Amino acid sequence: MPNSILPPGPRGHLIPTLRLVRQPIEALRDWQKIYGPTFMVNRLGVPTLMTAEPELVGQIYSVTDVDLFDAVLPPALDVLFGARSLLLISGVRHQRERKLMTPPFHGESMRIWAATMAESGRRAFAGGGELQVCERTRRATLEVIVRVVFGVEDAERVAQFVVRVDEWTGRLRPGFLFVRALQREGFGLSAFARYQRASQRVDAMLLDQIARTRASKPSRETSVLASLVEARYTDGSAMADETIRDHLRTLLFAGHETTASTLAWALYFVHRDDQVRARVRAELATLGPNPAAATFAKLPYLAAVVDETLRMRPVTAEPHRLLRKPWTLGPWKLPAGVAVCPALTLIHSRPDLWPEPDQFRPERFLAKRPEPNTFLPFGGGSHRCLGASFAQFEACVILATLLGEFEFELLDDRVGWGRGRASLEPLGGIPMRVHPLSAAG
Repeated sequence: MPNSILPPGPRGHLIPTLRLVRQPIEALRDWQKIYGPTFMVNRLGVPTLMTAEPELVGQIYSVTDVDLFDAVLPPALDVLFGARSLLLISGVRHQRERKLMTPPFHGESMRIWAATMAESGRRAFAGGGELQVCERTRRATLEVIVRVVFGVEDAERVAQFVVRVDEWTGRLRPGFLFVRALQREGFGLSAFARYQRASQRVDAMLLDQIARTRASKPSRETSVLASLVEARYTDGSAMADETIRDHLRTLLFAGHETTASTLAWALYFVHRDDQVRARVRAELATLGPNPAAATFAKLPYLAAVVDETLRMRPVTAEPHRLLRKPWTLGPWKLPAGVAVCPALTLIHSRPDLWPEPDQFRPERFLAKRPEPNTFLPFGGGSHRCLGASFAQFEACVILATLLGEFEFELLDDRVGWGRGRASLEPLGGIPMRVHPLSAAG
């Protein structure tokens, strides 16, 4: 790289890669202390510039050249999301697919689905008892995906999807997800082989649901899948079933695991602070008895609780962009083949941007919106998370439903945070005792 100017960073590639896979939060913090807010890491064999400087993040996310960056995720993740996923394509092709996928995640559709979201949360926690919150929030958000995104209405078929998806995600291992060399069948006995068999069973159900939707021809408002089936490219052609399947796989994993973690963390933080909990409940009380579920998303303090949760516990640490050609980022001259990556966990914990960053303070989101490129739980630019509005709306609806109808008691506040099956999540779960309010009082 004779004409390159790169920031300093840790040497080698094996140890940095292992640290990013196993301890991403601690690794980024350690490297920032040594090298400053911008540093180079050989990540999964790819030289990667990581930065916690909002000015550089803004430069990354303001790029308009569709040919500058490759896909958001490394190719090895096609075994999770599918090769046609929005997260694994780029350029004009990405723009083309994203245009067709955007409409169902905005506008009136979400308000129509609010009651289903609320009922899914209610059903997941029915009966209460001592439980792991993460398991129940996953159940709730998975049901939302199956009913709202896939358009499955029959309770028995919903249950079948839940079983298949639980089996699929339960067989995920960070090692083979991020390292292509570990994706080996091993005569059908390896962890990857078992994962593949579970993945194929999910694919079969998704393709069957696509066929059912095409045959029944429901209105676009019925589900996200119905909208995708009816969508047309500029030449009048429809999406292929395999393309829709990969988009559904992406929405399935990225849409339910991540929101489930956010909900679990929100319950955790709310129940560590009596004042926060009282303020949320007081705001809910202003809606009166039996409020419509869609009204929950309009409550400012509740929304601030969700935003503060996303600040303190973003679900991803390093959303990278791979350069297809040389590029200058601030003072750094980068060759093609280098990745650039906003370090979200570092940005969200900078004390100069977020005073007392380790304190859960939802009110910081009430006075004014964050400065640009300082609050990025859903990424930014042309690859910003397609379902960001959907996820925030869903989190508000389910969180309000749970806080309004159940009493929670935190059983252990020593909860770790790190990489789970693929995203960042509570490690070991969040144990709580739960009572329906009608039974508690």
